[in-house]
Amino acid sequence: MLSFANLPPSSLLLGAFVRGCRWLGAGAVALVMVGGLVAAELAAPAKAEFGKDIQLAPFVVNGKKLSISIHARTKPDRAYAEKFADEVVEIAYETIGDSTGKGLIIVGREGEPHPLVVFRKFQAMAAAGQLDPAVATKSAELTAKMTAWKAEFHLDALDDDKAENEAPARPANKDAPKEFKVSLNMIMPALPLPLEGLLAKLYQLYWAEGFDDARIEKKLRSLTLADLEGKTLAQYDWVFYLPPRNAAGDVMDDLMKQFMKQEKMGLFKRAAIRSALFVFSPAIKSAIEGMRKSALYLTVLRAESHYSQDDIKALTGAYGRVLMPDFKFTSGSEHQRALEAIEKQKVENAEYAKDPFVKPARLATFDPAAYAAGEGEYTAKPPEVTHRFKREGDSFQWIHRNGKPRVFFPAGDRLLVNEEGTMTIRFLVDDKGVVTGVEERWVRRRQTIPRKI
Repeated sequence: MLSFANLPPSSLLLGAFVRGCRWLGAGAVALVMVGGLVAAELAAPAKAEFGKDIQLAPFVVNGKKLSISIHARTKPDRAYAEKFADEVVEIAYETIGDSTGKGLIIVGREGEPHPLVVFRKFQAMAAAGQLDPAVATKSAELTAKMTAWKAEFHLDALDDDKAENEAPARPANKDAPKEFKVSLNMIMPALPLPLEGLLAKLYQLYWAEGFDDARIEKKLRSLTLADLEGKTLAQYDWVFYLPPRNAAGDVMDDLMKQFMKQEKMGLFKRAAIRSALFVFSPAIKSAIEGMRKSALYLTVLRAESHYSQDDIKALTGAYGRVLMPDFKFTSGSEHQRALEAIEKQKVENAEYAKDPFVKPARLATFDPAAYAAGEGEYTAKPPEVTHRFKREGDSFQWIHRNGKPRVFFPAGDRLLVNEEGTMTIRFLVDDKGVVTGVEERWVRRRQTIPRKI
């Protein structure tokens, strides 16, 4: 059963995009990763200034009109953007408890390249020494934003060069199906993107040059720092790129064609896959919209809220889980469930703030024998042994089932920390000093594993 309910908060933003092809039974029926192909043809040069198509959206929350504008070239695009954003900005307003700032949502148009195209071009030209030296120094800022964005969307593992240029690895069993690789280029056009600082300005320049590669390259070569000081988008507190309405559906079709071509499927298998896609299509589309809404919510909170970045990620995760289809009956409106989930997360955030995870320092000297009382078996699912703690020389190992042992070092009386400093384990004892369990802890997460009796 396809489920998005248990995705961790950090992966919700990519929830719909990273659901790789899955076999359904012996018929090799697959669900596809949602994404898209790089636009095959360029749009016609822009005939008007960028700001011409920007209009203030009619959003009112608690009697207060919000300053959120939409850039759209057609009435259907504008209607889609308004419907898409209406719920999100209201939830964001309720979360923040105040203004959502002056924002702009730019709706992509079918046939136009994704903003990432011009960002990549800027970085490549800067690396090749083809830009004004002062302008080229901005590449580091752009690289940092792109790295953070890829990590947020869990896109770091997608290497376009390897995915598209290397021959597929031959499986050990020659009859086994080849791995279907999906590159960032393939999913790029369907990805939403916050346009911050230099990102917004480069997109505006690309627009002004009609999305023509030769013209934007010439423009970038002559670009000066003064050219990056334009005010058209700088007047907004946040800018959000929303992919075209139908990008996901077109992409799903194209990916299916590529997948079936690679697998050289016959007529019946093709029919089975198309049937599966038809059945799950509504859930996939719902997940895509949920991911896009989560991305907008995240953008607004980062720009306008007083919350820390970790708190914002946790709140976005809570909101995103409500939006993801889980094929279960849920009572109440989505709006009410979202607000309830966010309020619950606020409480958890406040509790965490009282006792945040702090990486402890290892003890310089210690007696390994002092931790002997903790050696033994632990269980999260009695009577099964799920965890084991044992000494290994001057360090210790915490082993989950049959997984690779994790190395820990003493950091306190009953406290140990892993090599990376990202996790701790603390022995829990009763009033007689007998070890009763272990508390595992990470940033914003902890759980207790009782000792096996």
